[in-house]
Amino acid sequence: MIIEKLMKQADFTDVEKSIAAYLMKNGFDVKNMSIQSLARATFSSPSTITRFCRKLGLDGYKKFQILFYSEYEAFANQGVVDANYPFSGNDSFEQIARKLAKLNKETIRKTVSGFDYNQLHRIVQRMSRADMINVFSVGTSATVALEFQQKMLRFGKIVNLTMSSCFLPGYALTATEHTVNLAISQSGENRDVVESLKLLKKNKRYSVGITATPDSSVAKMCQEVILVDIQEQGSYEEKIDTFAVYSAFHFILDCMFSFLYQLDYESNEKETKEKAYFIKESKEQ
Repeated sequence: MIIEKLMKQADFTDVEKSIAAYLMKNGFDVKNMSIQSLARATFSSPSTITRFCRKLGLDGYKKFQILFYSEYEAFANQGVVDANYPFSGNDSFEQIARKLAKLNKETIRKTVSGFDYNQLHRIVQRMSRADMINVFSVGTSATVALEFQQKMLRFGKIVNLTMSSCFLPGYALTATEHTVNLAISQSGENRDVVESLKLLKKNKRYSVGITATPDSSVAKMCQEVILVDIQEQGSYEEKIDTFAVYSAFHFILDCMFSFLYQLDYESNEKETKEKAYFIKESKEQ
């Protein structure tokens, strides 16, 4: 294994150790680097690179380039990406992109594995009969819900959503017994969302919580709770930004939209096509 030899650095000279360190840090770049480029990047020479490849048991740089990249790609895909700091200041653009892709894939895998499909069926059935759907969220959660709102309008479902938290209690007070109320919060402790849930609970309204915190106020106050298994801190002081939670919430809302659409697929498909036609026609006038 080339990677194993590079990590052990057995019998490497100081120059070879420097080359090995560069390769382990910038492995994805090697795919498109000539031997001259690698030599310049490692402050060595093409002949030094050639001798280094032979020391690794390969007869030349080209063969090393192909085999090393294949191993490095598999090596980079191992392990767990830190949801709070998914990349470092030393990562290349390709390393960052691959780490974010891996984090997103793992986030969705965990989210799907935690689904209770009987629960989701109950929620979606309530949504299909609802007079309207209220979304209680702020910040990143509200941004995710904007796309959900847009999708739902395509087949006639009204979703109330606001970026101004002061309106949330008003939505809670207008909710009827036929309204589905979605509370989306990573911590489950956002003050405006919790206060709105108190009003909903007082009026015995149906609410669904989507949160990453099982013992939170949101989880305790909702009739149905969809838990997200994400090891991401809620405070921006403890992370670069929100990546995993955003992906999880977005995926859950995409699934809810799709489940609801599927309940009456032919009718919903017809309606979305008609709406698209009318929008196109109005733009052409």
